[in-house]
Amino acid sequence: MRISDPNKLVGKIMKVNPGQDMTEVIIDVGDQAVTATITTGAAHAMNLHNGDEVFAMFNSTSVSLIKDTKEPRRDYGF
Repeated sequence: MRISDPNKLVGKIMKVNPGQDMTEVIIDVGDQAVTATITTGAAHAMNLHNGDEVFAMFNSTSVSLIKDTKEPRRDYGF
């Protein structure tokens, strides 16, 4: 996969904090943690779990997540 956005970091999910409408995803990018807040629907659709490798793409006001969806889907439990 190629992404043109230069502001991207590769990391592993440390924690997924689900909420009713929004989900906080904390990502270990090596020297620090990056937090992304995404819709809970997007978190479900991306099947995010601790240990998953993701790309964090960001600009001055937001962080977006990208995940390879080729692995089998797991249940969230929320």
